[in-house]
Amino acid sequence: MEILPLHLGVKNLVDSGLHKVPDIYIQSKEGRPNAVHREESFPVLDLGAALNSSKARAALVSQIREACVNWGFFQVINHGVPHSLVDEMQSVAREFHALPNEEKMRYFSTDIESRMSWRDFLRHSCLPLSEIQNLWPDKPGSYRKVTANYSTRVRNLAKFILELISESLDLPKDYIDKAFNGCSQVMALNFYPACPEPDLVLGIAPHSDPGSITLLLQDHVEGLQVMHGNEWYSVKPIPYSFVVNLGDQIQILSNDKYKSPEHRAVVNSSEDRMSIPVAMGPSWESLVLPASELVEGSPVFKPMVYRDYMAAMQAGGLHRKWVLDALRI
Repeated sequence: MEILPLHLGVKNLVDSGLHKVPDIYIQSKEGRPNAVHREESFPVLDLGAALNSSKARAALVSQIREACVNWGFFQVINHGVPHSLVDEMQSVAREFHALPNEEKMRYFSTDIESRMSWRDFLRHSCLPLSEIQNLWPDKPGSYRKVTANYSTRVRNLAKFILELISESLDLPKDYIDKAFNGCSQVMALNFYPACPEPDLVLGIAPHSDPGSITLLLQDHVEGLQVMHGNEWYSVKPIPYSFVVNLGDQIQILSNDKYKSPEHRAVVNSSEDRMSIPVAMGPSWESLVLPASELVEGSPVFKPMVYRDYMAAMQAGGLHRKWVLDALRI
């Protein structure tokens, strides 16, 4: 129930009139942003009809399966989270990042990476809501109320999407929920200031997400890139949509049928960018292993408790999937 890290300082650098990027933010030549493709056929799934029609739900499950196999990423529209609540969440997130530095320092934590990301962020748990809410920032004044409402609605949406993913694996719709013993939920407020030398830095380095699924709210500025076929593809923001990506625990449960894809964030020289990821995972004490129904012969992965998985991943650094690889049999 701890408040999780805030990293800040990039906005202060930019506000001070910075013209050159400090060395600690400069990526190696191999790690710097390179040519990307705009994928116009990136999967966009309309959830609206599936809420009330079994036929539409079956069609959507088929689309989910195709997106999970081919991309591990998709965007969802008509998802039921009110646009007004999305606006409120984005507004309080921007207000938080605009607070005086001394106020944000109450939640400060340093970045553990050798090359720091060009972003400021606040990250905190969302469950159990009644206990954790009082540990969240109390400024701006509406932050706790708006974030509680937003995290609850997104959690309900995530549960629905996980049902569809279960069905896409030919499992009962509640299979993942039962296998994961409910869920954990962590959200972040990412702020990527405009950068004087964007070709030298990354907003966040390539990584896969360790949990079950992540639901990302983007603003209007492009910056999210997904690895697909050994090339980077830029994900064009769609207003009021969520980008959904599979995490490592779905890769384990699916016995490697679905993959948790690498993704990264880049920055630009003209506009700030903000994103709000909500990372869903199994309950912390869940033992995650391949679904027996999906194992033909031997399982691909050994079982591991989710809390231990997270601890191992955090000890090893964001950029490596060595924990997942270590579980391969």
